[in-house]
Amino acid sequence: RERRGLRKRKIMVHFDDICPTMNFFQFERAMEIMRRYSVKPLLGVIPNCKDPELQIETIHEDFWEYLKDLQKYGCKLAMHGYTHRFDMNKRGNINRGFWSEFAGHTYKEQYRRISEGVEFLRKHGIETDIFFAPAHSYDNNTLKALSANGFHYMSDGKSSVPLYREGILCIPCKSGGCPKIKKYGYYTAVFHAHEWALPEKENGYKKFRELCMNYRNDIVGFDEFNDRSGRDCIWGKIEERLYVGYERNIKPLLSNIKHHILRKN
Repeated sequence: RERRGLRKRKIMVHFDDICPTMNFFQFERAMEIMRRYSVKPLLGVIPNCKDPELQIETIHEDFWEYLKDLQKYGCKLAMHGYTHRFDMNKRGNINRGFWSEFAGHTYKEQYRRISEGVEFLRKHGIETDIFFAPAHSYDNNTLKALSANGFHYMSDGKSSVPLYREGILCIPCKSGGCPKIKKYGYYTAVFHAHEWALPEKENGYKKFRELCMNYRNDIVGFDEFNDRSGRDCIWGKIEERLYVGYERNIKPLLSNIKHHILRKN
């Protein structure tokens, strides 16, 4: 039980794929809601975006000043990969898929990408010690290279508590969207605002708005979300292994069985 006066649950809002060519109309829709309810999100900034799927608008020349204004509002910035291009058919430590910008590359290559990303951001006046990888795909070399480049946090883990790995505190980020919020616990709500322009995903904006409206008293910034016990807990490491094993092996099997039963009926 939590002591009186402490929150029963904490929610962090997390936006991916922030870059100079993103869909600014959709992201500003998000910011309008967040300003209304005083939500201070974690924003994953791609330093040198080369992902063709994110070349949505022409480059906004004032992008980096725009980011600084968001920082003044209270947004926390993280480095989200380097170019956001997947060039390795390799599964990382915790993700299900076999595509990556980092996992599978040598330490030297990962160090280069991370250090160039840091310099790219620094050139535009942005400093951060938080990172999360595209597609949640990273390995131990990623963590070592991050630590060597002065990072302290990774918003990517599958346990219920933060865990230290290679000197980096991996903060849980289990959900791939808007999670089911229970009475207790820590939740990361992950959004990609540009996807709201797609007919099959436009409902994502409604879910985001409802989350901010219904749980505004439980949504906290990165620093408060990270301020909790259980770091480097052996049970947390066991839990993460079990969770990843379920996601990779058992969940797809159950999904195939369900699909087979529905097809027969």
